[in-house]
Amino acid sequence: MRAAYENHQEEGFAVLSVSVRESDQVIREFISRHDLTYPFLMDRDGSASLDFKVTSTPTTFFIGPDGTILGTKAGMVSREWLEGHIRTSTGT
Repeated sequence: MRAAYENHQEEGFAVLSVSVRESDQVIREFISRHDLTYPFLMDRDGSASLDFKVTSTPTTFFIGPDGTILGTKAGMVSREWLEGHIRTSTGT
């Protein structure tokens, strides 16, 4: 995810990570350990997960510039899946 973010952010690709029911300390340690630079949001009570019908973590939502959900994948995403969705949404 980090590589995709760094390689495609100039094309308008963005990454937002949403942490569900984790403490600030756990998230800070995770970000530091993996040297992540994209934003992390907190879903402290799990309400966003319920709204988006997330049943497992991680779950990846690929959202277009207009807010339309272009793809969803429960579990880890492959580089190929991610790159394919980036190419589709950015037209590259």
